[in-house]
Amino acid sequence: MKLKKFTAPTTREALQKLRAELGEDAIILSTKQTAAGTEVLAASSEDLDTVTEKPAASSAPVSWTKTERTQFAAQEATRQPTPAEKIAQQVAAQRDVLINRAPAVTHQIPGAMPAPDMISDVAKRRSQAASDAMVNEQNAVLEEIKQMRQLLKDQMTMITWRDALEKNPQRGELWNQLTQSGFSPLFARTVVEKLPADLTDSQVQDWVMNVIKKNLNVVPADKDIVETGGTFALVGPTGVGKTTTTAKLAARCVVKYGADSLGLITTDSYRIGAQDQLRIYGKILGVQVYTAQTHSDLAQLRNTMQRKRLILIDTVGMGQRDSRVAEQTKILTDSHVKRVLLLNATSQPETLDDVVRHYKSTGLNGAILSKLDEAIKIGGVLDVVMRHKLALHYIATGQRVPEDLFPADPRVLVHRAMRARSSQAFQASSEELKWKMAQVSTTGI
Repeated sequence: MKLKKFTAPTTREALQKLRAELGEDAIILSTKQTAAGTEVLAASSEDLDTVTEKPAASSAPVSWTKTERTQFAAQEATRQPTPAEKIAQQVAAQRDVLINRAPAVTHQIPGAMPAPDMISDVAKRRSQAASDAMVNEQNAVLEEIKQMRQLLKDQMTMITWRDALEKNPQRGELWNQLTQSGFSPLFARTVVEKLPADLTDSQVQDWVMNVIKKNLNVVPADKDIVETGGTFALVGPTGVGKTTTTAKLAARCVVKYGADSLGLITTDSYRIGAQDQLRIYGKILGVQVYTAQTHSDLAQLRNTMQRKRLILIDTVGMGQRDSRVAEQTKILTDSHVKRVLLLNATSQPETLDDVVRHYKSTGLNGAILSKLDEAIKIGGVLDVVMRHKLALHYIATGQRVPEDLFPADPRVLVHRAMRARSSQAFQASSEELKWKMAQVSTTGI
């Protein structure tokens, strides 16, 4: 096997030389730092595949000295067999077992000779077992080679990523800031990779905040639910604040257009007192609350309220993996009801992402962020909203009706997200951050 050294001032340049000469599948054997820079020792994958076995001791040249023959014999005694030799040894061993054990069939019945067909079947089964063992060994060797190549590629990617961070430390600081604010590592990496060079620290902050604001889809104030009107159902898991948010929206509508402009419907017959809670709000607003249990109930109520400017439906809370979610979605979709998803800002980003994926099956008309007053970090919920391209209608910041409901403002949301910080117990050290950044660069997590 031919080994080649590549030396360059930086690791990236050395890898570029390596790839240019040996190709993308080259095998890196070692790297080290020298006075001239980074030195990489590598070989091409073709050279690795064509490595031949060492000659046996019996084929050694006659001209060897006694000392040389002794050294060669010692090396052969300690040399580990190659994968090809292992397979050959296993096949030979299986063949020996087959030859040695086949005659033993004659002793199974005293005084009787074995049937030829019985010996043939035993031989076939043992031959097949030997063949299967060889195939399994070959597959295991191929899998190890694949894992080795993937490991080497990951290491090369990690080296490239670290070199990029060394050249522009602002990238590492920005990645740290975004992840500590609750944004996913994948989102942070995507943003960091597009960070322009030669920016001051304040310019970096302005740049990243503008990037997030441009990716947030916020419904304009003149096109929100109350202004546009129609029939909307507030959906989502249990405990996200659907009933309270329905009351807030109802109050905004009554204050602006009067009690006759609003219709209130509830489908929540599971929770004790759920209907009574909304009826109390309705009584305060001077609006009657109706209950719909089936698709026909909902259709009949919609016909009765067709002159209403806005119809709000408070639905029963269901976990995203509940089988009833699909049934509820079908009833609302068949009734031409627009669905608005409530997202709890205090939930884990992974949970929020799962909620959106299950409730988004037939399309959503937007989202409302609830419990922002309880959330330490809101980067996670904003990340989910941007990833799924949801339109934000409102943000809810408390239990007061109707005061604690505001139109979504991207400036407020981004400022709140970027100034959030984890407590010391949940912050990673600098070394842990470097490892995590390198890991994300290779896995894309």
